[in-house]
Amino acid sequence: MNQNIKFTQNFITNEKLLSNIMKQINIDENDIIYEVGTGKGHLTSKLAEKCKHVYSIELDKKLYELSSNKLQDNSRVTLINQDILQFNYPYRKKYKIVGNIPFNISTQIVKDAVFRSQASEMYFIVEEGFYKRMIDTRRTLSLQLQTQVYIQQLLPIPAGSFHPKPKVNCILIKLTRHISDIKDKHKKKYEFFISKWVNKEYSKLFTKNQYHQALKHARIKDLNKISYEQVLSVFESYILFNPRK
Repeated sequence: MNQNIKFTQNFITNEKLLSNIMKQINIDENDIIYEVGTGKGHLTSKLAEKCKHVYSIELDKKLYELSSNKLQDNSRVTLINQDILQFNYPYRKKYKIVGNIPFNISTQIVKDAVFRSQASEMYFIVEEGFYKRMIDTRRTLSLQLQTQVYIQQLLPIPAGSFHPKPKVNCILIKLTRHISDIKDKHKKKYEFFISKWVNKEYSKLFTKNQYHQALKHARIKDLNKISYEQVLSVFESYILFNPRK
């Protein structure tokens, strides 16, 4: 990751906006929070006011030292100088994840939080285009994430709210964990299915007759307008037609 701060992070320092963000984040005095990116500690401080403890992970040495000085007297905050992509989230513990995350590694951060943590809720400030990709069922990322979490838009954040100002607007989103839609024994099969489905390689999944039956059962009339639930229905048909694969 580029160590130059101005190329990796965009900070929110406006008190009114920080307060609005906090109103959207569902935390209380019993919650443990893992924050992705301490930055300059503005959001960290707000989180610590409401929750039991904040573990904030920051890779950039300068930002880590800056925030350490700022938050050294706050007993509710533990700062960790580490790459979030190398960080191991706790196992069998209750916690939530919050972060204003760098645009260039948004995919890795979100996938790690969803698939390598046990957080019940995740709140991320992301680039608007990335959020749209997360809910686009024509994309692999969306079909992976939605098997584990509900994806919700909470608050639009204009580009002018950040320093330095990015070229794009952002959104505060919420990911709420639910019981996996895919059984463990079918996970590899699902990954194969969505890789072919997204690339429109339907003939590698179904015969022509099976394909039409699957679409009919899922009530799909337009392949460009398919809900996640309809994709799951097609996958269920794929399992029925291919029990031994």
